[in-house]
Amino acid sequence: MKNILLFVALLPILVFGQEPLHANYDWSKSPKKFTVTDEEKAKDQIVLFEKRSIEYFSKNDELKEYNLVHRIVQLNTDKGIESFNKLYISRGSTEKQLILKARAIKPTGEIVEVSEKNIQEQRDDEGNIEAFYFAFEGLEIGSIIEFLQYTQDEPTLSGTRLVVQNSRDKKNVELEVVYPNFLEFQLYSANGLPEFQEDEKDSSRTRMFLNLENLPGIEEEDWSAYDANLQKIYYKLSKNKSSGKGNFYSYVGVAKVIHEDLFLPLTKKEKKLVGSFISKNAKGASTTKEKIRILEEAMKSTIVVVDARFEKSEDITQILSKKVTTDRGMTKLMLNCLREMKVPFELVLTSNRFEEPFNETFQAYMFLQDFLIYVPELKQYLSSEITSRLGMPPYRLIENKGLFISEVMVADFATSMAKIKYIEGPKYQESVDQIDTELTFNDDLNSCKVKLVRSNTGYKAMNTQSIIDFLDDEQTKELQEEYLKYLDEDGVLEDMTFVNDSSKYFGVKPFIGKATVSSQKFIERAGDKILLKAGLLIGPQAEMYNEKKRVLPVDSYYERSYSRTIVINIPEGYEIKNLKDIEFDYKPSETLGFVSTYKLEGNKLIVKVEEWYGSHAYSLEEYDIYEKTINEAADFNKVVLVLQKK
Repeated sequence: MKNILLFVALLPILVFGQEPLHANYDWSKSPKKFTVTDEEKAKDQIVLFEKRSIEYFSKNDELKEYNLVHRIVQLNTDKGIESFNKLYISRGSTEKQLILKARAIKPTGEIVEVSEKNIQEQRDDEGNIEAFYFAFEGLEIGSIIEFLQYTQDEPTLSGTRLVVQNSRDKKNVELEVVYPNFLEFQLYSANGLPEFQEDEKDSSRTRMFLNLENLPGIEEEDWSAYDANLQKIYYKLSKNKSSGKGNFYSYVGVAKVIHEDLFLPLTKKEKKLVGSFISKNAKGASTTKEKIRILEEAMKSTIVVVDARFEKSEDITQILSKKVTTDRGMTKLMLNCLREMKVPFELVLTSNRFEEPFNETFQAYMFLQDFLIYVPELKQYLSSEITSRLGMPPYRLIENKGLFISEVMVADFATSMAKIKYIEGPKYQESVDQIDTELTFNDDLNSCKVKLVRSNTGYKAMNTQSIIDFLDDEQTKELQEEYLKYLDEDGVLEDMTFVNDSSKYFGVKPFIGKATVSSQKFIERAGDKILLKAGLLIGPQAEMYNEKKRVLPVDSYYERSYSRTIVINIPEGYEIKNLKDIEFDYKPSETLGFVSTYKLEGNKLIVKVEEWYGSHAYSLEEYDIYEKTINEAADFNKVVLVLQKK
């Protein structure tokens, strides 16, 4: 991306001799007094005061960013104290640490300043400082921790955010974004955070602020996009009033820059290399889908993708000769292979929907962090990530919007066209976990053998089928045993075999494991009765019982379904007394359901179980039926069939 800061740095400074707004900021020598209710005291901890300031300040013909964090937290329980024995502060992009200090105020009023020796540095493997942390000693219930940090940083202008909300309840929250009058920033409040107001009393700079008396915390909940739902403020540079220029970080502008870079026509040498790569690897493939899958497998099995740009990391010649590149370089190779095969495509830029879902209104580079390639002919996506294959893009990027960039010809001139479209994920029928079992009692009727066939498709096979080629023999055996010991981790596996156990089949053929499991898990005796834990044959199930009212909507990884066939060979002379217990029929909506049926064929009991989630997302109003569907499976798990002599 091009840096738009240059024209800002060249501007004459309009305000002379001015300091950053909080250059002399400090906490009160005498700690502030706060009123805390009994309800608030019942919390492990509560934030009594929090001030967050982001200031863009022009100094010596250079724009800098100043960040202030001042927080006061009361610790009300042993758990609250435990979480503050060490207070970690990320170094982030800090250029200069101007203020970094903390203190503890005990219930008696005693103030304990944290000495410099108690401010430790956490370093990475290369010796670089990753974070600072304070080590507190002698904290008591009712103690107050006060922390102050003030830093100078390189400015982020293309769009970033300040997350205001977390799991802690907060009182007296002060937020502000400050910048010179010759600049204009766009602010966007998300997830219910109120709009910022302009401080009309300060004419020397623009100060946008928001004060909140109370900000309730949100705890993480299962099956939710926690980070995506927190209240936050997005902000970016939108205009330079002195030059009259603006709209710097628009998606249309990004599309133009990306097109000029990744869509750059290949040289004759590069075209020859790409053509040779295609003909060598896709020889014999007849359809577009076959060609793309073979080429994708060839790339991902021979070319290493690293998470750091280096010299010529996106050079096609270097990629094909040195076999190493970046995510961006692999994407460039993929799209040029499609171009040489004359397969129409669109390059997609998007974001992680669980953290920062693509924002159509607030256009910023932070929502353009991940690449996909869309093939309209197949209605499927490609990704450079090693665990992904055609039709199975990383699930953090699906069910999200993205910027789709295509190349169009105007006369003889190639240019870009950009549209915002939805990235639809695979349907639940494409990601299936299927288990077929046949249980036969041993002669002693105290144990059994279970013939097991487990088959996974789509995303359900991602953590096995897509990675197995990259594991050594020991890792492969461990993965295979874990896959087949899903029903009984203590069971003994015999005759273990696998089918389609290669990444080249991911998204095309199911990953299948077969074995016979010797187990004592499923049978108990009660006098002359046999108790068969038939419900366990669908595998372990999660339960969802919220003691508190649900706050966040459901956002699961992807649509999915589960299919089970259970065959039980009833011992000679025995019958099952409670067959109806194994019948379930819960279908609350078109996209949710848990159903089990059975039939008897001689001494064989055959049970069919189907469970499906035909959407990745469910609103708060739909949460109860989503929870009940999951709990129906958990209830089936508890089914015990009673066998007794006829």
